[in-house]
Amino acid sequence: MKMEYKTFISKHYDVEKLDLSLGNSNYLFLIYDDKYYYYLKNKKFLDAKSITNILEVINELNESCELKITNYYPICFCKNTLVIAFRADVNSISNLEKVRFFELSDDYKKLCKYHEEKFSTIFISSNVEKEITMSQKYIRRYKFHERFIKKYIFTEKKRKKKEFHELLVDLIPKKKSIIDVSCGDNSDIFRIAREKGYKTIVGNDICLNYLKTQKDLDVIFTNDNIEENSIKKKSYDVSFVKNTLHHMNNLLCINNLLDMLANISNEIVIVEILNPQETGGLPKFLNTYLYTKFLKDVGRCYLNEVQLKNIIYNKFKNCKIEYHKFVNVLGEYMVFKIVKEEG
Repeated sequence: MKMEYKTFISKHYDVEKLDLSLGNSNYLFLIYDDKYYYYLKNKKFLDAKSITNILEVINELNESCELKITNYYPICFCKNTLVIAFRADVNSISNLEKVRFFELSDDYKKLCKYHEEKFSTIFISSNVEKEITMSQKYIRRYKFHERFIKKYIFTEKKRKKKEFHELLVDLIPKKKSIIDVSCGDNSDIFRIAREKGYKTIVGNDICLNYLKTQKDLDVIFTNDNIEENSIKKKSYDVSFVKNTLHHMNNLLCINNLLDMLANISNEIVIVEILNPQETGGLPKFLNTYLYTKFLKDVGRCYLNEVQLKNIIYNKFKNCKIEYHKFVNVLGEYMVFKIVKEEG
């Protein structure tokens, strides 16, 4: 059974505890855009007594308040209340009222000021903003790709999905907790974790549009920026990342991502497609015309086999590393399993 959201945040995130009185609710929602905070027309912030599925909460807020929430994340605990921020599209907020600060109590003013000071830069880097914007603007193209192109043209057989699944089953150890740090709408890892008896299964993605398609009720979904977040050290036994390195801005950002994976888990599984422009043939054609021009994929930091191996082996010098090469119709992939030495 999935744990209460507040319990999950307390266990897996380094969020500060502020001595502020915000009422008796277990959750308080801080809805904002790039200029204002918003509350109900009766001057009260939205709240909730219980949350197990955060995506359901977002759907309900979008419908009841006529919102278009683009991101969410935990801010802090105020006594027994978990404050969650919901970033919304500036043009979508019509059923709420802008916060008038002179009407707020001192504690609510301090909360808003704390949020501005600590989280003002989250989700607004050029690369992150572009990733989110493209996922929203071209979501219909992405759905067409998922429902028709992958299903009828690049079929599971052509993508060797069964063989790839068997490889991951061998690489994912039998542990208790796992996070897919950029799951999108893919649930392959969740299925494997479920079969191996994992108690905590987490799917993260910076693009909320992709998470909205997820139907796994036993999975906790998060919306963290993998370059800037408050996930606790050693929060998970295993972290998994697939086809994400080439979405980083540069090699420094790739190294920051690898540092984050090493910080939050003891075992890491990395799947990354090799530079399709160097692979040539169909992978090069697909990268140029399907992924870049049609789907508007923002990934630009592709690596070849030598570059990727050098980065992994230099970053994890004191770890046990095994790697595999996997080839299908879409291209050539490197798959790494990294195990940190204890002590």
